[in-house]
Amino acid sequence: MKHVFPIGMVMLMTGAFIFGAVAEGDASGKDTKKVKYVVGNGEAAKAQEKGSGDTLVIKARVVEIPGTFPPNDLYNYVYIMKYRVTDVVKGSYDGKEILVGHYNPLIPRKQIKDKMDKYVDGDVEKFEEGAKHKLVLIKPIDKVWQEALEDEYFDSEEDKYYALKANKLK
Repeated sequence: MKHVFPIGMVMLMTGAFIFGAVAEGDASGKDTKKVKYVVGNGEAAKAQEKGSGDTLVIKARVVEIPGTFPPNDLYNYVYIMKYRVTDVVKGSYDGKEILVGHYNPLIPRKQIKDKMDKYVDGDVEKFEEGAKHKLVLIKPIDKVWQEALEDEYFDSEEDKYYALKANKLK
C-alpha cells in the first residue's frame, strides 16, 4: 500500500500550506484567498448536491477496494476505491469507471464527528466490493483533504474524486 504522504511529511507540509495560505494576497496586501466548503455537519454535501458547478453526482458500484483499510487508531486518511459508473445524476462524466476517495472508510459515514464531519455525509456503514452507492463528488481531493492518502492507483492518470456523500442504493 503506497502512502502518498508519510505522517511526518504531512505535518511539515501542513505547516507550509498554512504559511502559504496566510501569505497569499494581492498587491494591496489584502488576503484574496477564497474558501469553499465551510459549512458543518455534512452540509457541504447537501449544498453541493443542490447546485454547485464543480460537483458530480453519480450512481455507481464498488468494483475494487485494493488492499485493506489501515486501522483508524493510527492516523486519519482518505482511501481511494474504484467504482463502475451506472448513472450520472448531475454533472458530466464520460468514463465507465471512476476513482473515489473516502475519508476513514472503516467508520460509518454518520459516525464521523471530527474536523471532517462537514465534508462527510451519507448512510453507508461499510464499504464492500459490489455495493451500490449514490455519490456526491468533488475534485480534486485536496479541496478538502491535504493529509494522508491511501492510493494504490498512484500511477493512474485518471482524476480522483472526493466523496462528500455516500448513500446506499438497493
